[in-house]
Amino acid sequence: MKRILMQAGNDPFNVPTIESTLVRNSIRGNVGNLMYTNSAYRHMSVPGAEIRVDTTHFAELTVADADRINDECDVFVLPMANAFKSKFVPHLHILANLIGRLKVPVVVFGVGAQAKLDYDTAFLKPVDEAVKRFVGAVLDRSASIGVRGEFTQRYLGELGFRDVDVIGCPSVYFRGPGFRMGHPGGQELPEGARIALSTALRLANAELASAVNESVLEQHPGLTYFAQEGRDLQTLYWGDTAVAARQSAPMPDLSSHPLIRTADVCVPLEPHSWMDALTRYDFALGTRIHGNIAALVAGTPAFVLAHDSRTLELSRYHHIPHRVITELDADVDVAGLYAETDYTAFDAHYAEGFQRLLDFMTRNGLRNAYEHGDGGEEYDRKVRAADFPQPFRRSEAESVDDLLFRITLLREQNKAIARQAARAEKKASAQAAHIKKLEAALTAQRESSEKRLRALEAQAKRRLPTTARRLVKRLAPK
Repeated sequence: MKRILMQAGNDPFNVPTIESTLVRNSIRGNVGNLMYTNSAYRHMSVPGAEIRVDTTHFAELTVADADRINDECDVFVLPMANAFKSKFVPHLHILANLIGRLKVPVVVFGVGAQAKLDYDTAFLKPVDEAVKRFVGAVLDRSASIGVRGEFTQRYLGELGFRDVDVIGCPSVYFRGPGFRMGHPGGQELPEGARIALSTALRLANAELASAVNESVLEQHPGLTYFAQEGRDLQTLYWGDTAVAARQSAPMPDLSSHPLIRTADVCVPLEPHSWMDALTRYDFALGTRIHGNIAALVAGTPAFVLAHDSRTLELSRYHHIPHRVITELDADVDVAGLYAETDYTAFDAHYAEGFQRLLDFMTRNGLRNAYEHGDGGEEYDRKVRAADFPQPFRRSEAESVDDLLFRITLLREQNKAIARQAARAEKKASAQAAHIKKLEAALTAQRESSEKRLRALEAQAKRRLPTTARRLVKRLAPK
């Protein structure tokens, strides 16, 4: 039996609760992360394979975990997203150190670079060394590395890597072979259409994105805002004082934002109920790439507002209908975007892209559920048997038990913050003592050097006349 250990925030069949999600951060900061890890799990589900999920966060992995991983599996699988970015540099070094000690093969699904819309790889210079270390370690233990699109492939090529397979994101192929959207362009948005909106909280064109969101909300005040991040969940669960304090922000970071105050807003806790909910909508749009992929996998037409290289790269590779956000007017017409939403190219290229994913798996020693298994039926059966919670809404947090949990969680978080502060103070104190010792040593060294210099100067003054006389005598004519 082949033992596969996959790195992910949560096992696909582990039913989360709002409490466990808050405490464990099982969505890894963004529920979109579980879209591609769950998909990779489904693709690898074959008879004779035992798939286990390692929920240790990248930041917590150490070289000491290498022995455990070597003992627990025959292959280590890393489904990844836009990891080639400045914020992820420490994690890339951690992974490079870990992978460098592994004896088992390492397979990376769908990793990508994050840059600006102009695809300028110079923007990635600060991450070059970390990427080189990580990719080099992976390719020492695999036939190739799977990347999101041609931009990431070009970037790795500039760094000297050739064994790079463009496979897109495994989440697009969640339904397996034969999937079709069947949605040509030029259609009219149904009257009273149900709209699903997604939006990134941090993006370069925040003011324009904010205006676009406001326009979409104005045209469809009954829309549902599917928020995806852990901070969104915190805002819905805890609330804040932004309204009373008259604070505002362009993106929905605060409860005072119109999307949170007036729209139907929810946060999915895992992908299956998320996709199930999206089947009931007529149109999805927004700057979140996995917010749109979750919709199209659910069979709902989606339109991506690309705001950086990662969203543009995936949209182009998979032929997902999209527009670069900087090309949009602030008062964008939702019905006009729906008319542009043409999945003809997506359907035409789906089979070819899906086969590339399967070929990548084969090249790296992984069997797939479609050529070697049941096509994902067992996976789907387990999903149907699980009682996944619906996306979380603020109104659901009203019971006495919930209030008690909040108090307990606040107390534990305060304790954790106090421990962290104590560790930081201890570390700062140790560093201050070390700095003081260094300063004392430098002072002593400086004083010693000055004393020696004075001695040399005094010696030079005493010997100079004799030396000068000898020199004159030596140079005098005979």
